[in-house]
Amino acid sequence: MQSLVLSRPSAMDCIGTVLESVQLTPTIKSIRLRLNQPTFTFLPGQSIWPVFEREGQQFKKIYSIASSPSQCPEIDLCVSRVGWSSAYLQDLNVGDRIAARGPYGLMTLDQLPTRPRLYIAEGSGIAPLKSQIDWLKESGFSRPVWLVQSNPETTEHLPYVNYWRSLTQYWRSFHYVEAIGDSIERQLAYQALDLSQFEIDICGVDRRPDEIHTFVLALGAKPERVRFEKFVAF
Repeated sequence: MQSLVLSRPSAMDCIGTVLESVQLTPTIKSIRLRLNQPTFTFLPGQSIWPVFEREGQQFKKIYSIASSPSQCPEIDLCVSRVGWSSAYLQDLNVGDRIAARGPYGLMTLDQLPTRPRLYIAEGSGIAPLKSQIDWLKESGFSRPVWLVQSNPETTEHLPYVNYWRSLTQYWRSFHYVEAIGDSIERQLAYQALDLSQFEIDICGVDRRPDEIHTFVLALGAKPERVRFEKFVAF
């Protein structure tokens, strides 16, 4: 396993060109952008801030980057269609351009962890966690990495599900739990992991990160080793 330390980059203004737009679930798309700044980079887990204009007003919303920093200056966004801003992004065509600024965000990795990792994601909250998992895989991380994933919007579809299933076949450290038709809390209890040994990152919508955070603490997770982010749909 490599000994890696990443520097926190400064934010910069960019123009992104849409290279690909792929439907992951009925409500979630993966949108790949090539940024015009060849020096753009980010820490795994950071976000970019596309700038939209509508009816003479500028609207801004941060979207987490779902790809590894190794892919720069190309980045992947995981966008759930839940409001006008996400619809704007989802409706971009290949070749369209959009202004953006970044990176931003604090729930990141800047070096290889010293403990096992547990990632808990709902819906498009998988994006910053996928970035971290991809970077850990590329870096040869050998400690256990668990992902528990659900999608409350369309419960029969999980973004990147085939990728996660295949990853379990060739990365021995990686364990994947699909919480379909079952709550994340129920699946966590069923796995009976010793959460006191894990660093835990949680990402979901509205109150769910708070609820899951409370639950993992009740299962023995150390408060100082648990981080969570919530996103707002619009």
